[in-house]
Amino acid sequence: MAKLTITLEPLACPACFEHIQAQLEEQSGVGEVGALFEKNELELQFNTQTTTAAKLAQVVTDLGYNIASTKID
Repeated sequence: MAKLTITLEPLACPACFEHIQAQLEEQSGVGEVGALFEKNELELQFNTQTTTAAKLAQVVTDLGYNIASTKID
């Protein structure tokens, strides 16, 4: 499992984070997803043999949200 941190451009409400979090949790290979509204960040665990960070970032942008940066640990 790898850890992905997605930093979003500032959002107006926590409900937006909950929506993104729910969509990421539905993706194959994704484990725990944490949303840090104060930091505009999403942190998630994912299986690198099942999905990629790029595919997960695409889920966020397909929902209409802008990503400021991503980081894989």
